[in-house]
Amino acid sequence: MKKYINKIWVLTVAVVCFSITSCSDVTELNVDPNNPTDVPAANLLTQAQYSLYNRMHSRVLNAEWSMLMVQHWSQNEYAEESRYLVDSNSFDGSWVSFYASVLNELTVAKNKISADENLTAARKANQLGIVDILMADAFQAVTDLWGDVPFSEALSPEFPNPTYDSQQSIYASLLSSLDNALTSLDVNAGSFDTGDIVAGGDVAQWKRIGASLLLRMAMRVSDVDNGSASTYVTKALAHGPISSNAENAIFNFDSANPDLSNPLYIDNVINTRDDFAVSDVLVTSLEAKGDPRIEAFAALNNDMVYRGMPYGLNDADAFALKSVTSRPSARVRDAAAPHVIIDWAEVAFLLAEAMERGYTSGNAADMYNAGVESSMAYWGYDDASGYLANNPYDAANWKESIGYEKWVAFYMNGPQAWAEWRRLDAPSLAVPAAASNPSIPVRLPYPISEETNNGNSLDAATSDANDLNGKVWWDVN
Repeated sequence: MKKYINKIWVLTVAVVCFSITSCSDVTELNVDPNNPTDVPAANLLTQAQYSLYNRMHSRVLNAEWSMLMVQHWSQNEYAEESRYLVDSNSFDGSWVSFYASVLNELTVAKNKISADENLTAARKANQLGIVDILMADAFQAVTDLWGDVPFSEALSPEFPNPTYDSQQSIYASLLSSLDNALTSLDVNAGSFDTGDIVAGGDVAQWKRIGASLLLRMAMRVSDVDNGSASTYVTKALAHGPISSNAENAIFNFDSANPDLSNPLYIDNVINTRDDFAVSDVLVTSLEAKGDPRIEAFAALNNDMVYRGMPYGLNDADAFALKSVTSRPSARVRDAAAPHVIIDWAEVAFLLAEAMERGYTSGNAADMYNAGVESSMAYWGYDDASGYLANNPYDAANWKESIGYEKWVAFYMNGPQAWAEWRRLDAPSLAVPAAASNPSIPVRLPYPISEETNNGNSLDAATSDANDLNGKVWWDVN
């Protein structure tokens, strides 16, 4: 892994920063493009942000895995992943990207910022705080996908073969570091003038984003560490999370540059791939509840109806239905369709759960309603009153109520949908008859690059690198 980190970051930053319009003026780099010797921290920030959210929204990690695991989509040919046929080669690129193109970039940026004597103390603290928020978001993504991963030694050249940290210790560190980062932010001082393609250097928005991520992280451990969950929910609320759709944390792809547009647009339009359909599970659920979001989620088939593809078929059976089943809507595979980092709908559902668990006061039903209303509004439906009247909050079964609505609201955000489905166990999803695994996978197999380059550390962490069934630390139900 360290070999990848040392070699890849100097190459990827050059490619992306020369392409993305928000990067600092590349004429100021004055470096050999084949052997960069210095890259501004702002450019490294750009590269890390793009790599992180492009990966989270990608075909491999999003469409071809996590959206399949929660049965939002089905495969209409090449139907291996929906039958859980994956191995150590399947997610190697994602692992390398997280460590080399995201976390290493942020580490180098952090070192440059710390050493920059031209920054005022407040501006430096804000830049470092923003970097720490992004690092926490990236590391949470990695550990939620794989469980125990390299963490404390992962980004230091002193450890070419980093050990694996327990997910429990990783979460403890991330909760603390994220809280500290938020405490360090000064909304009255500047941060990045260029390079921040998430929030444009807006410190107040970064504080809202970080507080929302802290709330997500705190609730993620609520079943295994009630004390930490309660403590950090309180801290997150004190920092001030997102409180309306206007404050949503959105990563906007560059639709003017096809290479940097929505990766699912690249997959479908540029690469002419057409191997996904909306699942019958999703279509049936939305129609049963009278949910208007089906119009935004799915396309009509040739008979001008919504027809979902049965989930988890073998290749031949799936292909036989390809011509008559509904594809994902054009909207979600548009070049400009964004990635949602975290939004008001998710925050509201988290608050509803926090109220049910006694971490904070308030009316859980009101927060549940706010979550549904904000999700509806995001997809273009401003009146959710009829839907809520027909599908009211069930306080006696709050996990099912919140879990189902989060499942719907996370459409197109597969990694978060999969994580919260594993934690809340709602809605109930069935294993397809043609599956190669006895249960729906709850973790990714470790990558081949780790078996090859860091095998001793990997062997110390697991006896089965291809295990899909061993639950991560916070998944206890």
